[in-house]
Amino acid sequence: MRILESERLILKPIEPEDLPYLMEQRWDADLTDYIIHNPISSYNQQQWYEKICRNGDVAMSIFYKEKPGEKPVLLGAVGLYDFNYRHQRATWKTLRIPKQYQGLGLAYEASAMLIEYGFNTLNLNKITSDVFPDNESILHLLERVGFKKEGRLKQHYFHQGKFKDVLIYSLVRSDFIKMKSKKQ
Repeated sequence: MRILESERLILKPIEPEDLPYLMEQRWDADLTDYIIHNPISSYNQQQWYEKICRNGDVAMSIFYKEKPGEKPVLLGAVGLYDFNYRHQRATWKTLRIPKQYQGLGLAYEASAMLIEYGFNTLNLNKITSDVFPDNESILHLLERVGFKKEGRLKQHYFHQGKFKDVLIYSLVRSDFIKMKSKKQ
Protein backbone atom coordinates (compact mmCIF):
# COMPACT_ATOMS: atom_id res chain seq x y z
CA MET A 1 0.00 0.00 0.00
CA ARG A 2 1.38 3.36 -0.89
CA ILE A 3 1.19 6.86 0.57
CA LEU A 4 -1.26 9.22 -1.16
CA GLU A 5 -0.50 12.93 -1.05
CA SER A 6 -2.13 16.17 -2.14
CA GLU A 7 -1.20 19.76 -1.49
CA ARG A 8 -3.00 19.68 1.89
CA LEU A 9 -3.20 16.02 2.90
CA ILE A 10 -1.16 12.89 3.37
CA LEU A 11 -2.94 9.53 3.51
CA LYS A 12 -0.69 6.79 4.77
CA PRO A 13 -1.29 3.30 6.08
CA ILE A 14 -2.31 3.33 9.73
CA GLU A 15 0.67 2.64 11.96
CA PRO A 16 0.76 1.49 15.60
CA GLU A 17 1.58 5.01 16.84
CA ASP A 18 -1.67 6.29 15.26
CA LEU A 19 -3.85 3.88 17.26
CA PRO A 20 -4.18 5.80 20.56
CA TYR A 21 -5.50 8.91 18.77
CA LEU A 22 -7.86 6.88 16.58
CA MET A 23 -9.16 5.10 19.69
CA GLU A 24 -9.75 8.49 21.34
CA GLN A 25 -11.96 9.39 18.40
CA ARG A 26 -14.00 6.23 18.90
CA TRP A 27 -14.66 7.37 22.48
CA ASP A 28 -15.59 10.96 21.57
CA ALA A 29 -19.23 11.47 22.62
CA ASP A 30 -19.92 13.68 19.59
CA LEU A 31 -18.84 10.85 17.29
CA THR A 32 -20.29 7.73 18.91
CA ASP A 33 -23.82 8.49 17.69
CA TYR A 34 -22.60 8.04 14.13
CA ILE A 35 -19.88 5.41 14.37
CA ILE A 36 -21.50 2.04 13.85
CA HIS A 37 -19.08 0.31 16.20
CA ASN A 38 -19.13 0.98 19.92
CA PRO A 39 -16.13 2.48 21.71
CA ILE A 40 -13.48 -0.18 22.14
CA SER A 41 -10.64 -1.04 24.50
CA SER A 42 -6.98 -0.69 23.59
CA TYR A 43 -6.82 -4.49 23.33
CA ASN A 44 -9.71 -4.51 20.81
CA GLN A 45 -8.09 -1.61 18.94
CA GLN A 46 -4.91 -3.67 18.63
CA GLN A 47 -6.94 -6.68 17.45
CA TRP A 48 -8.65 -4.46 14.84
CA TYR A 49 -5.27 -3.20 13.64
CA GLU A 50 -3.87 -6.72 13.32
CA LYS A 51 -7.00 -7.80 11.44
CA ILE A 52 -6.75 -5.00 8.86
CA CYS A 53 -3.09 -5.85 8.34
CA ARG A 54 -3.93 -9.54 7.80
CA ASN A 55 -6.94 -8.86 5.56
CA GLY A 56 -5.19 -6.39 3.29
CA ASP A 57 -7.69 -3.64 4.05
CA VAL A 58 -6.65 -0.17 2.91
CA ALA A 59 -6.88 1.69 6.21
CA MET A 60 -5.28 5.12 5.96
CA SER A 61 -4.47 7.75 8.54
CA ILE A 62 -5.38 11.26 7.39
CA PHE A 63 -2.70 13.87 8.06
CA TYR A 64 -3.30 17.57 7.42
CA LYS A 65 -0.42 19.82 6.36
CA GLU A 66 -1.83 22.69 8.39
CA LYS A 67 1.26 24.90 8.30
CA PRO A 68 4.11 24.64 5.79
CA GLY A 69 7.28 23.27 7.35
CA GLU A 70 5.50 21.89 10.42
CA LYS A 71 4.67 18.29 11.22
CA PRO A 72 1.29 17.31 9.68
CA VAL A 73 -1.62 16.87 12.13
CA LEU A 74 -3.31 13.47 12.43
CA LEU A 75 -7.03 14.06 11.85
CA GLY A 76 -8.59 10.62 11.58
CA ALA A 77 -8.82 7.66 9.26
CA VAL A 78 -10.48 6.61 6.04
CA GLY A 79 -10.37 3.23 4.43
CA LEU A 80 -11.55 0.60 2.04
CA TYR A 81 -12.52 -2.62 3.81
CA ASP A 82 -14.26 -5.94 3.21
CA PHE A 83 -12.66 -6.48 -0.18
CA ASN A 84 -14.29 -8.95 -2.52
CA TYR A 85 -11.69 -9.40 -5.24
CA ARG A 86 -13.79 -11.66 -7.44
CA HIS A 87 -16.51 -9.02 -7.67
CA GLN A 88 -14.04 -6.12 -7.49
CA ARG A 89 -15.72 -4.26 -4.66
CA ALA A 90 -14.94 -2.87 -1.23
CA THR A 91 -16.62 -0.85 1.52
CA TRP A 92 -15.66 2.79 2.24
CA LYS A 93 -15.57 3.81 5.92
CA THR A 94 -14.29 6.81 7.79
CA LEU A 95 -13.83 8.21 11.26
CA ARG A 96 -15.02 11.79 11.51
CA ILE A 97 -12.38 14.46 11.77
CA PRO A 98 -12.29 16.82 14.78
CA LYS A 99 -14.70 19.77 14.83
CA GLN A 100 -12.01 22.42 14.44
CA TYR A 101 -11.05 20.89 11.08
CA GLN A 102 -14.56 20.34 9.75
CA GLY A 103 -15.87 22.59 6.99
CA LEU A 104 -12.48 22.84 5.26
CA GLY A 105 -13.22 20.15 2.69
CA LEU A 106 -10.62 17.81 4.18
CA ALA A 107 -12.93 14.79 4.54
CA TYR A 108 -14.04 15.27 0.94
CA GLU A 109 -10.47 15.56 -0.31
CA ALA A 110 -9.30 12.49 1.65
CA SER A 111 -12.27 10.45 0.46
CA ALA A 112 -11.83 11.52 -3.17
CA MET A 113 -8.13 10.59 -3.04
CA LEU A 114 -8.90 7.15 -1.61
CA ILE A 115 -11.78 6.47 -4.02
CA GLU A 116 -9.61 7.40 -6.99
CA TYR A 117 -6.94 5.03 -5.66
CA GLY A 118 -9.58 2.31 -5.29
CA PHE A 119 -10.76 2.59 -8.88
CA ASN A 120 -7.52 3.45 -10.66
CA THR A 121 -4.95 1.42 -8.72
CA LEU A 122 -6.87 -1.37 -6.99
CA ASN A 123 -9.10 -1.92 -10.04
CA LEU A 124 -12.34 -1.87 -8.07
CA ASN A 125 -15.62 -1.79 -9.93
CA LYS A 126 -17.81 -0.76 -6.98
CA ILE A 127 -17.34 0.94 -3.64
CA THR A 128 -20.17 0.80 -1.11
CA SER A 129 -20.87 2.43 2.24
CA ASP A 130 -23.48 1.98 4.91
CA VAL A 131 -24.44 4.93 7.06
CA PHE A 132 -27.05 5.84 9.64
CA PRO A 133 -29.85 7.94 8.07
CA ASP A 134 -29.33 10.78 10.58
CA ASN A 135 -25.62 11.15 9.77
CA GLU A 136 -26.25 14.09 7.46
CA SER A 137 -22.64 15.20 7.12
CA ILE A 138 -21.47 11.79 5.86
CA LEU A 139 -24.52 11.46 3.59
CA HIS A 140 -23.66 14.85 2.09
CA LEU A 141 -20.01 13.82 1.72
CA LEU A 142 -20.90 10.57 -0.02
CA GLU A 143 -23.20 12.34 -2.47
CA ARG A 144 -20.61 15.05 -3.13
CA VAL A 145 -18.00 12.39 -3.95
CA GLY A 146 -20.49 10.77 -6.35
CA PHE A 147 -22.12 7.96 -4.37
CA LYS A 148 -25.78 7.18 -5.02
CA LYS A 149 -28.32 5.81 -2.56
CA GLU A 150 -29.17 2.18 -3.30
CA GLY A 151 -31.52 1.44 -0.45
CA ARG A 152 -32.24 1.01 3.24
CA LEU A 153 -31.64 -1.96 5.49
CA LYS A 154 -34.26 -1.97 8.25
CA GLN A 155 -33.05 -2.42 11.84
CA HIS A 156 -29.68 -3.56 10.54
CA TYR A 157 -27.50 -2.58 13.51
CA PHE A 158 -28.06 -2.72 17.25
CA HIS A 159 -26.49 0.56 18.36
CA GLN A 160 -26.73 2.40 21.66
CA GLY A 161 -29.53 0.20 22.96
CA LYS A 162 -31.78 0.11 19.92
CA PHE A 163 -32.00 -1.30 16.42
CA LYS A 164 -31.21 1.24 13.74
CA ASP A 165 -31.74 1.37 10.01
CA VAL A 166 -28.82 1.96 7.69
CA LEU A 167 -28.70 3.48 4.22
CA ILE A 168 -26.63 1.78 1.54
CA TYR A 169 -24.72 4.03 -0.85
CA SER A 170 -22.47 3.03 -3.72
CA LEU A 171 -20.31 4.35 -6.50
CA VAL A 172 -19.50 2.24 -9.56
CA ARG A 173 -16.47 2.72 -11.78
CA SER A 174 -18.47 3.77 -14.88
CA ASP A 175 -20.20 6.56 -12.93
CA PHE A 176 -16.86 7.59 -11.41
CA ILE A 177 -15.30 7.84 -14.89
CA LYS A 178 -18.26 9.90 -16.22
CA MET A 179 -18.05 12.21 -13.21
CA LYS A 180 -14.29 12.69 -13.66
CA SER A 181 -14.64 13.45 -17.39
CA LYS A 182 -17.28 16.12 -16.69
CA LYS A 183 -14.91 17.89 -14.26
CA GLN A 184 -12.12 18.10 -16.84
